[in-house]
Amino acid sequence: MTRISAFERLKSLPEVFTTRSLPGLLGTDRKSASVCLARWRKRGFISSLGPQAGVHFNLVLNPQAERERHMDAIAHLLPGARMAGVTALWMEGWTTQYPRRAEIMVPARPSFPKLHGVELHSRPPDWFKVARDHVLVPGPVPRLAPTFALADCWASGLWRPDPDDIEWDLVDKTELERAFGLFGLDLPEGWTSDPCYIHEMDGRVIAATKAAIETPPDPA
Repeated sequence: MTRISAFERLKSLPEVFTTRSLPGLLGTDRKSASVCLARWRKRGFISSLGPQAGVHFNLVLNPQAERERHMDAIAHLLPGARMAGVTALWMEGWTTQYPRRAEIMVPARPSFPKLHGVELHSRPPDWFKVARDHVLVPGPVPRLAPTFALADCWASGLWRPDPDDIEWDLVDKTELERAFGLFGLDLPEGWTSDPCYIHEMDGRVIAATKAAIETPPDPA
């Protein structure tokens, strides 16, 4: 019988595959496929979406598969997933608060697998019915608009920023009020005055103070 190298086997597999599909792809049983997975992972030929996720990236076929196909893998494992949270805000420049892991909202279920670089949060079915009208960037895991993401952060308690944490010059206050209204909320206290105007006034005060310090007094 001809022996096929691991490299050749992986060249014949897709960029993303699952533990469940591997026996069929290799034409072998589950135990043999599991042995192959362990060996490939040890040699750095594959990486996985998570320790027990059962979704794997073929780094022989595409060394960038984990980065390029990450959202495809999440969508396969968790249908209906949406990117929101601080991640959606940061990606639109609404905040400089950098999320350490991508925040993904998924339909509620009894348990969730741990995923590398991802933080999962459950949301009820009605949330997804509303969220589908607030997709900003389509894709395998659609990214929600920052207005909706911020309102959800506040309503859920995921993140309740101080006004200074938001880049208000990018915010449409009317749209933000509408988004908060979807959750039965008004804008938080302290956000009801025009933050852009406040920031402009702060800038004027700073500029005037700086000018006064730098201007030498008139000689007597």
